[in-house]
Amino acid sequence: MRWLALALTLLANPALSLSCQRPDPVRDFQTAEADDARWGIAVGRLDFDEGRVPKVDWNRQDAVPPQTDLRATMVGHALDPSGYNTVFQANVTLRVLCFGPWCASPKSGARYLAFIKHENGKRVVQADPCGNWLHFNPRPEDLDRVHKCLVGGPCKERGFPMP
Repeated sequence: MRWLALALTLLANPALSLSCQRPDPVRDFQTAEADDARWGIAVGRLDFDEGRVPKVDWNRQDAVPPQTDLRATMVGHALDPSGYNTVFQANVTLRVLCFGPWCASPKSGARYLAFIKHENGKRVVQADPCGNWLHFNPRPEDLDRVHKCLVGGPCKERGFPMP
């Protein structure tokens, strides 16, 4: 009888899921380039208090904040026309976004390709649950693709099939 009750409960509640396009740093580059804001791009280590990243309480999903700003530090190299050769070390605001109950879950100390938005005198790095704007452990070919975009070379989103 419990199985029947569970089955009926599942049928009564529509399945909720987050639908995302596959993250692509070239798409992020194109979006940033079309934006009126000033953007930068860096690759390196991102450090922050991971304990402050929002955690979803599935019993109180409505209590999940849509945005949590954390103090962070990024150390690595910024992208310029010559490549990822300019040393970059800065305090940044890590903006952790939640779309409903789905939250980004960045890892402190990890290597990222970050798109950094200059906003009201701050450098803001966004982490969203779909994996856009902050790319974990970027592949060399993705770093190269973004560099080619910057210097006016081919700048096409990754197609299918996925590697």
